[in-house]
Amino acid sequence: MGPYEQSLLESRANRKALEARIAAARRNRIIAAVLGVVVLAGAGVGGALWWKGREAAPVAALTATPGKSCPDRTPVSLWVSEAAQPAVLALAKEYQADPDSPCVDYVVKGKAPIEAMIGLGQGQPDRPDGWIPDSPRWLERVNATAKLNAKPSSPFAKSPLVIAMDPAQAAKLDGQPKWLELVASDSPIRMSDPRSTTAGMLTLASALPELSNEQGRVVIPKLAKGAAPSIDDLFGAYNADPTTASAFPVSEADLIDHNRLYPDHKMVSVTPSEGTPAFEFSLVNVATDPVRDQAVELLRAYLMTPAAAKIFAQYGIRSTGVPVTMPTPQGSVGEVKIGPTPDAAAVTAATNVWQSATTDFSILSVFDVSGSMKDKVGDTTRVAITQEAAGIALAALPKTTKLGLWVFSIDQGGPGKDWRELAPIGRLDDDSHRALVATAASTLAKNVGGGTGLYDTIWAAYQKAKQQYDPNRVNAVVILTDGRNDDPQGISLEQLKANLRAASDPNKPIAVTTIGIGPDVDPKALSQISKMTYSDFYAAPSPADMTTVLARALFDHECKNGRCV
Repeated sequence: MGPYEQSLLESRANRKALEARIAAARRNRIIAAVLGVVVLAGAGVGGALWWKGREAAPVAALTATPGKSCPDRTPVSLWVSEAAQPAVLALAKEYQADPDSPCVDYVVKGKAPIEAMIGLGQGQPDRPDGWIPDSPRWLERVNATAKLNAKPSSPFAKSPLVIAMDPAQAAKLDGQPKWLELVASDSPIRMSDPRSTTAGMLTLASALPELSNEQGRVVIPKLAKGAAPSIDDLFGAYNADPTTASAFPVSEADLIDHNRLYPDHKMVSVTPSEGTPAFEFSLVNVATDPVRDQAVELLRAYLMTPAAAKIFAQYGIRSTGVPVTMPTPQGSVGEVKIGPTPDAAAVTAATNVWQSATTDFSILSVFDVSGSMKDKVGDTTRVAITQEAAGIALAALPKTTKLGLWVFSIDQGGPGKDWRELAPIGRLDDDSHRALVATAASTLAKNVGGGTGLYDTIWAAYQKAKQQYDPNRVNAVVILTDGRNDDPQGISLEQLKANLRAASDPNKPIAVTTIGIGPDVDPKALSQISKMTYSDFYAAPSPADMTTVLARALFDHECKNGRCV
């Protein structure tokens, strides 16, 4: 292993270690821009857009300089499925070292599907030039929610879904198990959430047809109860105590990656006897200028070469252009036999069944429309970025969610009333209410003006959520603000906290999640409010962080007994 490969592994290990620490201490965290992101060293992306409105640097012409150095390189941003991230980093490094390659810096960032869904909105900052999802189902969903209209492309590589299992448990198996045995035994496998992870999605869509209706009513709630937000949470649980996560589905690439990073906690692969679907990696070109478009297409061609196939194999990924045989960990059970990928209808049916077996949300979303939301960010504004991101995120929520939408600024609802209801709390499976919420989310910019009447609004929203408390759901208020409370006629922070303490009922918990965008918020105050109300504060110091923050705040939760962390 060369020094670059070693540094790559160390970067991946450091990222996973950071994520493991975050998962273990979720109640105390503030989401920062570096989460889940590894940037390839080089010239980097110039002119990052910040909330204060710094302009982006102009794009230089793409030049090919065979056999020569590149004094100037064009930055090209790639968002990549986390399962493929180490391989794509290595590929980018190798391709850029080729003297016949163009003068390009490929900047590679790992993105979970929900993060990509929000961040690929047409008006979002830090939008990538290319996106590598690990399933065509995510592209379909992004096209539907973000109105991307991106064209699907053939996969350049695959990684089969396998069950990562503790070697001692695998040794007890009586031959190769069936899907039914894996999900419906007394000690079923654990899963990552099928609504937001590819491993969970493929597993559920593959296993569900093997269950009778009666079995499904028993098995699905049991699987949902043990589910984790991500496979990194499951690997972290296994490393800490193998008995808490001794078997769970992952990509073959992630299993190989884990065993390389944690040689003292190696797991083996178990493949269902019926066969297994695969993660499918394709390159989606979303570049908006011809220079970066060309760079993405040049990379697409390289991804299908024998040189790329060799690098893929080193990271446990199988090229579709050059057949390879992957070694399986010693003690593994069953030959890896790749079957068909579940279609969109099968995935939708599976996630609907899962959703019905899990606790739904009742959410009151509350958006800051004070005057500072008009501040420029490049050629757009804070409120424009927020409006689009919120619209995509809210559209991606399960239809069984109950959702309402408010806006706030000083006297927004009339003299002495800092909040205004645009849509009451109602079910999104009611088409008329879903349309009302969508319309409300699209009008945030029309309501901007005034100061930040924050504390009165939080207290009013809490009271509304308590008034409409649904005992069969997780009840939450989500507050998004870009500033500090500056209503001189409103209640103070201490008064707000006292009110919340007095009104709190542990038998009817209401989670107040706060999101602070930009540099002018009061993170200490927002954190205090959320931590005393069963939730957390999320910070988005720059507009690019909006993708991660909204995805984490709305989708990446573990909610138990009303507490969401």
